[in-house]
Amino acid sequence: MRETSFNNLKSILQKNTISQANQEVKKTVSTIIEDVRKNGDKAVLKYVKKFENKKATLSNLIIKPKALKEAYNSITKNQREALNLAYERINFYHSHQIKKNHKFKDKLDTTFSVQWNPIENIGLYIPGGLASYPSTVLMTAIPAKIAGVKNIMISIPSTEGKVSTLTLAAAHLCKVNKVYNIGGAQAIAAFAFGTQTIQKAYKVFGPGNQFVAEAKKQLFGTIGIDLQAGPSEILVLADKFSKPDLIALDILAQAEHDPHAKTYLVSTSKTLIQEVIQKIKETQKIHKFKNATESLKNYSYAILAKNSLEMFEITNFIAPEHLHFHMKDSSQIEQNIVNAGSVFIGEQNAVALGDYSIGTNHVLPTDQSARYSSGLSVDDFVKKTVFVKVGKKTFSKIASKTIELAKSEGLDAHALSIEIRASKS
Repeated sequence: MRETSFNNLKSILQKNTISQANQEVKKTVSTIIEDVRKNGDKAVLKYVKKFENKKATLSNLIIKPKALKEAYNSITKNQREALNLAYERINFYHSHQIKKNHKFKDKLDTTFSVQWNPIENIGLYIPGGLASYPSTVLMTAIPAKIAGVKNIMISIPSTEGKVSTLTLAAAHLCKVNKVYNIGGAQAIAAFAFGTQTIQKAYKVFGPGNQFVAEAKKQLFGTIGIDLQAGPSEILVLADKFSKPDLIALDILAQAEHDPHAKTYLVSTSKTLIQEVIQKIKETQKIHKFKNATESLKNYSYAILAKNSLEMFEITNFIAPEHLHFHMKDSSQIEQNIVNAGSVFIGEQNAVALGDYSIGTNHVLPTDQSARYSSGLSVDDFVKKTVFVKVGKKTFSKIASKTIELAKSEGLDAHALSIEIRASKS
């Protein structure tokens, strides 16, 4: 972690291109997408054999429900209890996001009706191989179930054909419809176009590597996407009363996610900043956390703020995925923070709890995209249709002015379609 000024950080973030795929990645992904579009299963199998499992066949690209049940039964009692606790809490939180249909009338005689319907077919991308991300299954499948999605499909990459047992157990717990043993850009392309083996999805969700992120970007329009989620981020707000050891661990916890993970410490105390940096160094000597060293070396910053108002200004500029408020007085935070994925208030409220079992979603906006987007929710799995019925009073009131606007835009057919009705009314 290196100390820097707010102005210097602005310059760094503006020049930062980590979240943007390089030309080689773009070209590779474009080739895979076009191949899958033209050749379907043949192309999919080719890339699975190349990147995941040399012995793959089309038949074993589908993981059967029996295997999911066996996976669930094979995990330990403690693992099942942990999965079920997380399920219950995630389900509880997201069940409060259900959209309700509503109908209303204006002062004349127009009736408006807003109807929410679930997306019919979705694809969930779960990163992995032998790495285990059952939490991502829960975070994506549960809100989809609550939204009423009929067909929930999951794509899980493998390592030599092997997939995390815990991930499969979570898929069983969530009662998803189909699980495909496939990852990478080819999985996103298969969901986008559909093949004989893999059913087309209308929208795809879930985090992935740079190839997955680039595939989602290139295929947006052919298929809906959730958000462009990059490497993990955390910003910690602290003062002279905060505990350096807890802050150091919170920073390390997110740094271990990815060598490109970004971590920030913003404080009004220079002493606190220096103590946190020292604690990080001491902790790393004892624990060799994967990815953390590279992340902290290249993408970790400590900023000294003049006062609390500048702390909030810095935070809203960075728009972090995770914001952890380590200060005792949190009375001003809700009215001053407008750009953040999830905000964790209090030193005991470890961000790692939110990754698993607080209940809020851990699929969150990164790379300053919290300025205009939100974390995954039930909202992302539904769409609204608006029904409108115009009565005679309304038509009489708005017809002539609508004709005037249509003619002003040079759209004579629009105007005529109203004029002919007005002449008959």
